[in-house]
Parts: sequence; structure tokens; C-alpha cells
Amino acid sequence: MYTRLTSLGARRQLLLLILIAVGLNFNTLFNEYAADDELVLTKNSIVAKGVSGIPEIFSSDLLAGTSDSTNALKQARYRPLTLTIFALEYQFFGTNPLVSHLINVLLFVLLISLLFKLLNNHLLKGNGALAFITCLLFVVHPIHTEVIANVKSRDELLTFIFLLASLLCICSYISKPSYYFISSSVTLFLFALLTRESAVTFLAVLPLIFYFFYTIDLKKTMRIMLPFFGILIAYLSLRFIIVGMQHQSTATIMDSPFLFASNTEAFATKIYILFKCIVLLIFPHPLSCDYGFNQIPYVGIFSLPFAVAFLLLMLLVFFSVLGFRKKSLFGFSILYFFITMSLASNFIVDIGTPLSERLLFQPSLAICLAGAVLFERIQFTNKNVAGITLLITLLLFSIKTLFRNPQWKNNETLYLADVNSAPNSVRTNVYAAVNSVLKAHKTKEEKEKRILFQNAVSYGEHARQLFNSYPDTYLALGYAYLGLSDEFKAAENWIIALRLNPDNTITQQCGIMLSNRFLEKGNAFFAEQMTDSALLYYSNSVALNKYNIEAWYKLGGNYFIKNDTKNGIEAWQQVVNLAPNYPLNRADFEPQIPAIKR
Repeated sequence: MYTRLTSLGARRQLLLLILIAVGLNFNTLFNEYAADDELVLTKNSIVAKGVSGIPEIFSSDLLAGTSDSTNALKQARYRPLTLTIFALEYQFFGTNPLVSHLINVLLFVLLISLLFKLLNNHLLKGNGALAFITCLLFVVHPIHTEVIANVKSRDELLTFIFLLASLLCICSYISKPSYYFISSSVTLFLFALLTRESAVTFLAVLPLIFYFFYTIDLKKTMRIMLPFFGILIAYLSLRFIIVGMQHQSTATIMDSPFLFASNTEAFATKIYILFKCIVLLIFPHPLSCDYGFNQIPYVGIFSLPFAVAFLLLMLLVFFSVLGFRKKSLFGFSILYFFITMSLASNFIVDIGTPLSERLLFQPSLAICLAGAVLFERIQFTNKNVAGITLLITLLLFSIKTLFRNPQWKNNETLYLADVNSAPNSVRTNVYAAVNSVLKAHKTKEEKEKRILFQNAVSYGEHARQLFNSYPDTYLALGYAYLGLSDEFKAAENWIIALRLNPDNTITQQCGIMLSNRFLEKGNAFFAEQMTDSALLYYSNSVALNKYNIEAWYKLGGNYFIKNDTKNGIEAWQQVVNLAPNYPLNRADFEPQIPAIKR
């Protein structure tokens, strides 16, 4: 099989790569929107302006058009070209998931075409078999499912496309120096920067490529690199003017994953995660849309996981040094991986997540190239073993991709699947709880509905055990318990959610709704002269909505009936503070009630 595949002509190889890319990702066309798609398309007010919103896009932060513009992760995000692409899509197609996913698939096809051309015609010229197998592994790799199936991750596709096109221009320039090639390459690099900040690592990838694949001295390298550094300075200046350069980690563990770790724990855990990324690229299972707290627990500097990870990473560094001297492809692959992973490693800057599959998109090329080199060496020894091993790898990767893509259909399918892949992630458990509740409300069969609400409670309670200060956990639990008709447990959780995040409008609305319900039931008990029950409901009512004047009034009155003058006065004082002219009708309760200060 290995010989048959590699003996195909370049055109047939490219056609086969395109057919496989389309075939494996065709099922994404049936997906809806999921996860963060709303941030860049479906609920972005600036993008919704279409073409007319483009000037505002270029003068604003990435999240300026969303309700999440005060996102917990306080950092400047300037990706105007990304939003411009979405604005153009919105202008002509609106929010059409079929179109959105089709664009992503077509962009992936374009990316594969550029990658094959770069490897086959330039970097691996003379070894078309190696170029083809590298691209084949890249096409089928399951780690790419998030980038292709998640519309928001189009920025990763676009960035890599611009960088590959820029590299092609540089390679053409080296073969035939021309102002056109160098200016095109620099322009494409600027496009990549305006699409995603991670494109800056290209400045380290370029000299690496010059050294491993070309015979270019240091002087010529610097001369070629000079305009790229000029563009970087221009970009940074523009970025600073528009959004600044601030990057602040938040005081919440959900968006600053190493917040609770000591310095040594943070270092050890980052090393372990970097090693885990390599493992995930070699064995991409299970996959998850979230690896946040507490899916990857902290490891100590004297722990076995750190020792193994550190030892193996140092071994890779050692091989990269040897490979650097010998200009081996293994050495290039290792160095390329470390360079493209540098910004996502959390060592340079806290990116707000310990690990994300979309951030492995470019680094995965290193594994694919190294894998292709390994298959090539095996086939020199035993062609049958090489063919069988490659076939098994391609089949397993393809099957995983085909099964993973539909899980990205929408939030419900995504989070109810990924809560099993990442059972200790607070966020996946909370989102699984929320989507279980939403699914329950769409279900007509009462038994199934109750099971879904119970599942939501289980997910929410597990999230609370993992981390008990995340307000969204209690908001989700409130919905789940309310679905099970346990109003007091719902109130208990929503009261905590309000205390943890009093400014959240959704939590406020939930509090108001349940507060009014408790007020009505309190009134019913009061009418039946069941004062103790009435007090219980009125107390919960004001706890859920401190602005519920009638609930404060009824609460105070019932305290007076119970001869609890102190609490009665405090409750009615709240009434006066909220509405100075609100009538305090003492006759409704007891004739002798102390005066309330107005």
C-alpha cells in the first residue's frame, strides 16, 4: 500500500488529498453553531452590520461586538481580518450554518493544497512520497476536528493559510529573487497577524526553514527577515493604538488555570501539559472542547508525571540539538513543534486555558512530518510492515474524525459528549448540566424529562465538588432543581449564584422570577394564617430579590405577628429604604407596631 500511494503522480496525490479532506469533513455540513461561534458571528453586533461594520471592526477589540466584551480574561484581542471575513459572510448569507461549515471545509482544502505544494515543490523537493504522506497524515488527523467543525476556529485555518502562502512566496523568492515575491510574502504575513496573534512565531520558523532546507548564510537571512520585522513593528504599533497591549490574568480559576498553583507547581504542570500535547498528537483520544480546571490537576516538581514529562521533553531537546547539527527532518520537526507551541504553552503568557486542541493545529504538522519520516524508514526495512502500519493509522485517525465531527453539531451534542471525555472539567460539567436542562424542556415524555433534570443535577453537583465558587454552577443547578419541582433547592443555589456574581443579568432575572413565586405562595400561607410557612417563603423571596418591596413588607408584618419586633422593624426599614412612600398598614398585621424611620 505504501508503494502504491507514494507512486501516484503529484496531481493524483493532490486530488486524493482533496477528496479525503472533503470526505472526512463532509458530515460537518450538517452541523449547527456551537461553543464560541456566537462570539464571532451569531451574536456579534458589529459583524451583524456586514460590510458597513468593517471600519468599526478594524478599530475595535475582537469582543467589542459581543455581550462578552468585558470577558473575564482581560486581554487585548486584535483580530480584525477574522471578523471581516465573518462580516462578509453575514452580509451575503446571514447566519447560515451550512454556509459557515462549507467555508471551513473549503478553506481546509485550500490549506492542504498549499501545504502539499510547499512540501512537494520546495521543502521536500525530490521526495514526493514524503511530502504526500505528511499531508495525508495531516488531512486525517482527528486533532483538527475542532478547527474545521467549530466555525469560530476559522481564524486558525486562515492564519495557517496566510503563513503557508507567505512561505511559498519566500521559497519562490529564494529560487528566483523578485520584489513581487518578497512583498507578497510580507503582505501575507501581515494578513496572518491581523487574523491571529500566534502568527508571530513565523519569525522563528522562517530562519529555521532557511537553515534546514536551504543554504543561506546569516547575512542573507537577516536581509530577508528585515521587512518581516518592519511589518511586525507596524502591526504592534497599530495594535497598541487600537486595543493596547495589556494582558491581565483574572482572579478566577476558570480563566486563569494556574491561579491556585505555587510557582513550582505551575512550572511542573506546564511541562506536563506540553508533554500531554505531544501524547495527544500521537494518540488523539479522548478529545474534548475543554481541558480547563480541574481536568488536568496540578503536579508537583517531585511527582512522577513531571519527572517522566521532563525527562522525555529533555530527550526531545537533545535530539533536536543533534538534528540541528545534522539538519535532519526529525530535528526540524521537534524545533518546529516547540516554536509553534511556544505561545500556547502558557510559559510566555497566560492564555486562559491549560490546553486547547485548536492551538495544536499548526504544531500538529511537526508530528505528521515526523510520522511520515518514520514510515519512510520502516518501508526501507520492510515495505509490508510500513504499509500495514500506515493503513491502520489512517483508518483509526479517519474513523475518529468521522465520529468526532458530529459531536460538534451543537452545544447539546458537544457538551453531553465531552463531559464523558473530560469528566473533571468544571466547565464541561456545568455546560452539560445546562444542556441537559435545555434538552429536558424540549422533551415531551415525562420520564425522560425527569431523567434529564436528574442528570443535570448530577453534573452540577459534580462541578460544585470540583470547585465551589463558580457562579455558573449554581445557576445551572437552580434550573435543574426547579425542573424537578424542588423550589427551595433552586432558591438555595440561585442565592449563592447571586452572592458570587450579583451583576449577572440572567441570575438576576431567575432570582426575580422565583422571588415572585415565593411571594405568591407566602401570601397563600398568610391567608391561611400559617405564619411560619409564610415567613419561610417571604424570607426566600427577599433573599432572591432584595428589591422585592412587597415581600419585605409581608416579611416584616409576619415577624410582628410572631412578636419578633427586631426582625420586623429591619424588614420594614428595607421597605422604607426602597420606597419611602410605600404605605405601612399596621392594621394588616398587629395594632401595636413601633414607628419606622422614614
